[in-house]
Amino acid sequence: MKFSCQRAVLTEGLQLVSHVTAGTTTKPILQAVKIEVSENKAVLEATDLEVGVRYLLEPVEVQEKGTVVLQEGRLAELLREWPEERVCLELKGTMCHISGRGGAFKMVGYDPKEFPTIPAGVEKGAMEIEAGELVEMIRKVAFACASERVRHTMTGVLFQVEAGILRMVATDGRRLASVREKKGVSGRGPMEGIVPRKGIEQLARIAERQEGKIRLKIEETHLLAGSDKATLCAQLIEGQYPNYKEAIPANNDKRVEVDAEILAGAIRRASILTTEERRLVRLGLRKERISVEVETPEVGEAKVDIDANYEGENLEIGFNPDFLLDALKAIGKGTVHLEFKEATSSAVIKSGQDFIYVVMPIRLTETS
Repeated sequence: MKFSCQRAVLTEGLQLVSHVTAGTTTKPILQAVKIEVSENKAVLEATDLEVGVRYLLEPVEVQEKGTVVLQEGRLAELLREWPEERVCLELKGTMCHISGRGGAFKMVGYDPKEFPTIPAGVEKGAMEIEAGELVEMIRKVAFACASERVRHTMTGVLFQVEAGILRMVATDGRRLASVREKKGVSGRGPMEGIVPRKGIEQLARIAERQEGKIRLKIEETHLLAGSDKATLCAQLIEGQYPNYKEAIPANNDKRVEVDAEILAGAIRRASILTTEERRLVRLGLRKERISVEVETPEVGEAKVDIDANYEGENLEIGFNPDFLLDALKAIGKGTVHLEFKEATSSAVIKSGQDFIYVVMPIRLTETS
């Protein structure tokens, strides 16, 4: 095997797959990348057995076909220090020679036969979605996944396709984010599965590098995704996902309209005077305004008033500011709709018709 390419081409591929190989493992080959060189192309592969990625390196100049498996971290570090624009890799026996005017290096390779197989593409019949829309959907829900494995299914994102609508849902038991997309979706359904957070975030990285559409298909045990340059295979999480529809309040009758960026700024400023032990902001709903208040005995007090469209009864309700800011960051700019019932009931944050966020309050009497 022998090929050469621009250093930036190989570096970009390694950056894409580095999140797959970054975890700790007892199998060193899972921290390696496979480079498979054919007559006119080179394909980079990486997997941790839960998430697998294939990435097309182009353009490349192929002198000899073959396959090499190298430790990803060392190869990436060498390329970061490589002084030339081009790099040449040549396999001789079990040693991969990396050469150029900047020097000559030999890296020991693994046996390609030991490298796990990754599907080469997505079959026909998969659904398609615009890459930009997919990235935006993932950005709006992935943050709400559970980080602790209290309930394994909550560590992933529920992925549903039905009647031409793609929906993603994530929850950690204290908050829930749901987003749907139908404008840029085409293909058959229904499909459903729970995709691990690592897999869904890797899917976003692939989509960020793609113009046009991403092909998606859920099989019995895996999510398959493909673009012109990359293929993803993510193992689905087994189990029953919580009934998210039951968690969305239907009778919150106190409704507020406010600018998302202004509200986020008020919460950020007030939360400066919170602590890790007392991470609490109090929202006060009044006619035509919202107050954001903090009282931390050992630190100080804060109160920020902002204009809002509200005509209902007065209400005081407490939240973890991080949970509010995560949702407002996902929404970005524009008007946000907040819906409340009472101080002990979950609140709802909406943006347009397609994004819903449910967050549990903190009882103010418990922290006073």
